[in-house]
Amino acid sequence: MTRLDNQEFLKQVTALLSKNDGKSSIYITQKRFSYNPELPRRSEETLSDLPKGVETIIHQGDEDIRQYPVLIRVTDGNKSKGQKIKLSTVVEPIELDTFWAEYINILKNGLTGLKKKNKSKKKAKKSSKSVK
Repeated sequence: MTRLDNQEFLKQVTALLSKNDGKSSIYITQKRFSYNPELPRRSEETLSDLPKGVETIIHQGDEDIRQYPVLIRVTDGNKSKGQKIKLSTVVEPIELDTFWAEYINILKNGLTGLKKKNKSKKKAKKSSKSVK
């Protein structure tokens, strides 16, 4: 699975949704994309003036105010690996608003198989059968 640029990703998602036409599952995942290499440890030389047996706790701050890119993946429901379509892109925080507006419109138009379930009718039928 290679990462596509944002515009190419949107084109591929549109094609995938139109090809699928609500006939099978489409899996959409999104998560924060971050890479945290091992943080350098504080050297023992700077803490040599402490008495023995004292543990040092390095406080790294509670708030993380950095903005992270978003990783978005879309796959079809095909189980065979050879035919499975996998799409992914990384959206930078600066581009997120414009990307999101286009992406949502594509999903609204393409996910035609989604229907609102009416559970109240099913419950009414079950309760009427159980009363008899």
